[in-house]
Amino acid sequence: MGRFIAVLLFVALLVPAVFVGRAWSHAAVRRVVSNGALSLTLPTTEAERAMKVQAQRARLWRLAGLAVAVILSVAALVMFAESAVFLWPGLLVGCMIGGVLLGELTRLRPTWGTQAPARRPQSEFIDRALPAIGRLATLGLLVFGLLAMNQAWAQEFWIAAWIGVISWLIVEVTLERLARRVTPSGSEDIPVDDALRINSAHVAVGAGTILTLLLLAGLLLVSGVRLGDSASGADLAPVALIAGAFGSLVGALVVSGFLVKWLAPVRWAEAAWGTAQRG
Repeated sequence: MGRFIAVLLFVALLVPAVFVGRAWSHAAVRRVVSNGALSLTLPTTEAERAMKVQAQRARLWRLAGLAVAVILSVAALVMFAESAVFLWPGLLVGCMIGGVLLGELTRLRPTWGTQAPARRPQSEFIDRALPAIGRLATLGLLVFGLLAMNQAWAQEFWIAAWIGVISWLIVEVTLERLARRVTPSGSEDIPVDDALRINSAHVAVGAGTILTLLLLAGLLLVSGVRLGDSASGADLAPVALIAGAFGSLVGALVVSGFLVKWLAPVRWAEAAWGTAQRG
């Protein structure tokens, strides 16, 4: 029995990390390709302005999320004292991710000349597997909320589930805005537009996936511990829940590692043309 539990824990830790890591490693290749195409073009004034404005908007919301996180963490320390040691990490991560999501949701549309608007498939600027990970985690949160309706901790479960659902709805709205955003009329601005869409989509999906996976890990861990206190020693359900919690946590950490690079703003590289040719 001990060996089976060890194998179960190992698989729960390994499988999500491998799957999520492979999916996001492919996304990293897409980022390299889009940035490479951007470096081979000479952006117009409107394109450079679009890159600058979108970077400033995202930075503003991220700093706002960090400021709110610090304020709430200090307030929690004042109000709950030692009990806040388990509260402020969640507030810090949640507010920072909220700032990232709002920054992507409220990015201004570029002001360049545009063609007739037409909805583009989301698969053109993000792999379908990446949103699917966050959608599955959000579905898992809803399932846990439904299963906990008759339990004493149902309110806490529903609060966590709705936080995850609302955050993922922001991601879906962001993806839909990107899909419906008009494209530039000038061919020289198309690589810039593609790079901006790809970057924004991956930042939004990455942030939403991290939050939903962390919430799912918390609910799985709490459920496993509480079920283990009331179950017999031969019951494997608590072990499976706790293993799933660690698997979700590892998945969130893997996405976090890739998201750090995506948070960098889209910039035009001067290596291909040189500053002398821009005049």
